[in-house]
Amino acid sequence: MLMKKILSGLLVFFIFLSSGCSKKEEYQLYSKNFFGPFDTATTYMTYAKSEEEFKKQCDYILEQLEYYDQLFDKYTSYEGIANIKTINDAAGKTAVKVEQPILDLLSISIERYHTLSSNVNTAFGSVLNIWHAYRERAEANEGIGEVPSLDELQTANLHTNVDSIHLDQENKTVYIDDANVSIDVGATAKGYAVELIKNGLIEMGVDNFLLSGGGNVATHGERKIIKEGNFYLNECREKFCVGIQSPRDGAYEHEIDDPNYEDEIVIVVEGESIVTSGDYQRYFEDEEGNRYNHLIRPDTLYPANYFRSVSIITEDSGLADFLSSAVFLMDFETGMNFVNSLDEVEAIWLLEDGKIRMSNGLKDGDSIYVIDKTRLD
Repeated sequence: MLMKKILSGLLVFFIFLSSGCSKKEEYQLYSKNFFGPFDTATTYMTYAKSEEEFKKQCDYILEQLEYYDQLFDKYTSYEGIANIKTINDAAGKTAVKVEQPILDLLSISIERYHTLSSNVNTAFGSVLNIWHAYRERAEANEGIGEVPSLDELQTANLHTNVDSIHLDQENKTVYIDDANVSIDVGATAKGYAVELIKNGLIEMGVDNFLLSGGGNVATHGERKIIKEGNFYLNECREKFCVGIQSPRDGAYEHEIDDPNYEDEIVIVVEGESIVTSGDYQRYFEDEEGNRYNHLIRPDTLYPANYFRSVSIITEDSGLADFLSSAVFLMDFETGMNFVNSLDEVEAIWLLEDGKIRMSNGLKDGDSIYVIDKTRLD
């Protein structure tokens, strides 16, 4: 359940090394970074016929990122926009008229809470707000801070009933019937926004791209130009590839003598989305050096510490975002069984001991390359 605050590094990133390429029509590779929306860095790459065509796509992406970032923001008010903060401020008082994307995101998040996993609760904001405040204080103290008491968390947890959120699709309103309930869509908003933007690009006629924002990657199509050079996978010459980064601490030291080594796994993508949730981007430590990440278990009210990261692979970026948070909050065996029960969903775990595990539908060497084979479990 993501909490907005810092500019996070990417847990997954693009594989497009500088190298020669074969000519194919007049296409050229373009890429651009956007900084700000959703408190993260967003990268876009595509093959386009002109810089003007590429700029039109980038303008659309930035406009949409800023729009959804403001719409789903629970911390800041914006003039003329009724957003998540507006709804929370009106909790227990009045219904708030909102734009359709808010209704759609809340509706699908609540449905998935009931049908997929109650680990991701849109009404869990009162507990997450406490952890956010403690993490902010720790950040002001060089990353060292105190931990909230169980009593404080349990009191907040009395106000996390998802049924307190009432959606009126006809009148386009949201009403929270408990003044102490706080909506938090951090575990779903970014992936949902990326999915909407992906679909918008496709409707514009863009037939190839990679769009990545803070651990959320959406893809469509394949390379327009065959790349030349050395690749971990031969398929990366013609298709897009995505890498899953290492936490770079704990049991993750590597002995591969390769200046381009940046990741644990390289994945060939053809329209899939990949979303990673991990414990090594947003966290603080106490004075004893214990780490407290931003992903909070609803049963204990404290951060999950089962493994270092999990990456979900499926077509829908919004679903992948929801599932990455849900599975991170499950122990490994439970998460493995859960993912294996879902159609067209796969997962990759980086375990605490440095081992790599994959769901049943994935196999090293089949569109997936694990760089250090000794990590495979």
